[in-house]
Amino acid sequence: MPIPVKDVTSDYESLLKRQQSVADTLMSTLRQLGKEHPSLIAATVKLLDSDGSVHSPFRMLPFPVLGALTADQDPALPVVMCSRIWWTGAEVLDDLADGDFHPAEVGLSPSQATVASAACLGDIPQTLIQRLDLPQDVRAAWAREFASGSLRAAEGQLRDVSVGPHGSAWPETMRIYVGKSGAPYGRDMAMTAMLAGAGAVAEWRAFGHLFGVLRQMANDRDATSADEDKDLANGTRTLLVALAADALEETETAVFRDLRVRATRDAHARRELWQFLTQPDITTAYNRQIRLIHRKLSELLKALTDACGHQNLIQWMINVSAQRALLTVGTGVA
Repeated sequence: MPIPVKDVTSDYESLLKRQQSVADTLMSTLRQLGKEHPSLIAATVKLLDSDGSVHSPFRMLPFPVLGALTADQDPALPVVMCSRIWWTGAEVLDDLADGDFHPAEVGLSPSQATVASAACLGDIPQTLIQRLDLPQDVRAAWAREFASGSLRAAEGQLRDVSVGPHGSAWPETMRIYVGKSGAPYGRDMAMTAMLAGAGAVAEWRAFGHLFGVLRQMANDRDATSADEDKDLANGTRTLLVALAADALEETETAVFRDLRVRATRDAHARRELWQFLTQPDITTAYNRQIRLIHRKLSELLKALTDACGHQNLIQWMINVSAQRALLTVGTGVA
């Protein structure tokens, strides 16, 4: 399925090397802010240090995108910095809500972590944006984009925790994914396009939305068995669940809803639901949707950038994410 691309090893290694630069510059910037808000920044640093997701190369996407648009990746650094702070706040709040936060490991109480993570989602990134050495119109546009993207993500997250087993299926679930996972990537892509002076800001935002959905679908495949699947235990309406629900006859809907409810508290029911969701007809239909998203992203990328090493690296990110999201027909294992 993946579109053949040139070897991206060198570009990928260069991207990974930038992670240390991002971390160093971010810590230096936070130390300056810490002179005014020492307790808050000290807590924020602890959250950043404990967040393993900051090492994801996919969160570094603004670098190759800016490289593809201008051939100079360096100015994307503040986009990645602000995004890293935001993602840490989002990840910590998610852990707190799911009971996965470990105070002893982080060095903060749940209350301290809640306050710091809330600041990571808005106040700290917005303060950094206002202090950047950028033209006033760019800073203002970034501030609006960051606020708008964060609000979209919050809306998606709220819908995610509000939709129960009786909620609507694929269309509503896709809107949730676009919000909670697509909006942060869309925000970063739009800010990068603004930095490049690109006229296709809306198109890049749409690209980010769809890429974020694909990344969430890849993350949905972390579990390789019913016993590992936290989404089934939490009653999360994933796109796979939504697709399966849409395929049911009306007489089967109530039974499926009941099974989903029982799966939140019973391991046997979770295994039964897992087996249902990994039937060949469901997994085949689900994989078809992934391929559609993969194709759309690939087409957008080709339309928005010229052929170059940066484009190849972005295409590789799309390919890897789609491949990770795919289900093996009949097993549910990616």
